Amino acid sequence: MDRQDETIMRMYFRLAECRYQRTRLQRIWAPETLNSKEPPRPYAYSTIIKYDELRLLGMGPEALRHWTTLEGEAKATLEMLAALHPLAEHFKQLKGFGMYTCGTFVAASGDIERAPTVSAFWKGMGLDLVDGVPPRRIRGKKDVERRIPCMPHVSEIGEQFRHRILFSSGKVRWWYDEFRKREERHVDKAKIFKMKSALRLTQKLLYSCLWREWRLAHGLLAPEPYAFAILQHDGQLVRVEDFYGPYPGGSAKVESGEDSLASEQE
Repeated sequence: MDRQDETIMRMYFRLAECRYQRTRLQRIWAPETLNSKEPPRPYAYSTIIKYDELRLLGMGPEALRHWTTLEGEAKATLEMLAALHPLAEHFKQLKGFGMYTCGTFVAASGDIERAPTVSAFWKGMGLDLVDGVPPRRIRGKKDVERRIPCMPHVSEIGEQFRHRILFSSGKVRWWYDEFRKREERHVDKAKIFKMKSALRLTQKLLYSCLWREWRLAHGLLAPEPYAFAILQHDGQLVRVEDFYGPYPGGSAKVESGEDSLASEQE
């Protein structure tokens, strides 16, 4: 694995752990900052005893401040490291994306040398197909083998990436809208599934373009993705540059239901 990619991954895991510890302590010592609408409740005597013991263990309000500081430092370092990555210049051109998203994308992708094809890359990112369709969770049933599409942190980063796509003010969102128009020909498909399909296609297409640029930057082969070989833009195969810039002809309109769509993909 490339040393630079490994350093970014390590920093992401440090940030994730700092965020977890900060959130856990924030629920105890500053719950009003997480839910400002709920009025503070009086503490039970057992809760007071518990909090006293937490202070004795070094997990008091000062620990919350400590983890908050560490989280801020880790995020700043992750963005600084991402700015030196070969993909940084591309993420700077994607409206709604930035160095934090670049860093998390690199951390989720892992060793790019182990993904000689874009299909292998999609599989590692949880975007491969099962029996020709995306894997689906089965809710409310027991004794059913559930397929885990990817590692938990990869799934979480993918959710953040989809959120960026939906709320992008640039060409990235335009691609999603184009795929939505194509999905409209499926008159029997529910609206939410049309949205999911368009979002998944946009994500896979952008991933394939970033995968290609990343591989080429390391001097590795990057064969054309077969899945998108027939998809052309202005007479050329789609490249990451086709995601650059503002939304053509104005701005995108976010539809109802799209605000929660990103978290429902996995």
